[in-house]
Amino acid sequence: MKTIYLYILDGMAEWEIGNILQALSMEPQLKQGRQDYRIHTISHDGKPVKSLGGLTITPDGSLETLPDDRPVALLLPGADSWERESHHPILDIAESYLAQDVLVAAICGATLALANRGVLNSFEHTSNSPEYLSMFATNYSGQALYHGENVWVDKNLITANSAAGLDWAKAILEYLDVYPVETINAWYQYYSTGNPEFFFKLMAN
Repeated sequence: MKTIYLYILDGMAEWEIGNILQALSMEPQLKQGRQDYRIHTISHDGKPVKSLGGLTITPDGSLETLPDDRPVALLLPGADSWERESHHPILDIAESYLAQDVLVAAICGATLALANRGVLNSFEHTSNSPEYLSMFATNYSGQALYHGENVWVDKNLITANSAAGLDWAKAILEYLDVYPVETINAWYQYYSTGNPEFFFKLMAN
């Protein structure tokens, strides 16, 4: 079983992770009962967090209880609390994973946190806008590497803007090779259009 770490924090935009969680939940349906990936949620101290939408979420563990096995990915959702010092350790871990070719996928406010660490000064990336990063990330100087797209993949870093939860999920699925390309495309087309034709294609794969 391949482990994907999902960092959860107070004020997180829980809807931004909805598409990737839904897609991974379909593994048994789309793989004849097999499940190759599991989500392991972590908060900085292992205590429940309150999401921006008002959900109380209890993590599987804390940073201190991370398994020794390296994950295949670390997911960082947007939040209004990334500036807190308590989140510095997970950003240290994210930088370490990037150096070890582990996928790091950040969306919305998490891209700002990475920008403020200087990470986006050496990776092509996207975010809510270049002005957003320049205004709020004092250590950001990567404007020349910015792409005005919903999602961007550079090496083992995936970044996305706040409206791109579906595109972000698709990029993660493709990078990790969770499903065949045809299955991912059918999944994406169905959830972006609602056309039942793509649902039947998805279930037929």
